[in-house]
Amino acid sequence: MRIYLDDCAYSKRLKRQLELAGHQVQTPFEAGIPGQPDDVHLRYAAQYKWVLLTYNADDFLHLHKQSVMHNGIFVVYRDADMTKAIRGRHPRSTVGHLAATDLPIVGHIYVLNDWQW
Repeated sequence: MRIYLDDCAYSKRLKRQLELAGHQVQTPFEAGIPGQPDDVHLRYAAQYKWVLLTYNADDFLHLHKQSVMHNGIFVVYRDADMTKAIRGRHPRSTVGHLAATDLPIVGHIYVLNDWQW
């Protein structure tokens, strides 16, 4: 799967782990748009057919509801509300399981915290 890490989701460790799991991964720095507004990242990811992975749930849920066309959005909640946290799982394994399903990705948003395997 082609995954674009939003500014807030980027870490060298996550990028490396996703790549080791067989995914292509791009960062805002590699795309030349670090620090840009969320809609710029989403348009870039859609234009180049990347699924966007973000920890910025509220803003991207809002953009998705505005019917902004995209290639898919994976949201991970990382806040003090532990009912939303991914416990015992890593985004890398959750992305892998979701990629292996027949669920449509393009135009859809998935909260990775909701997926249990």
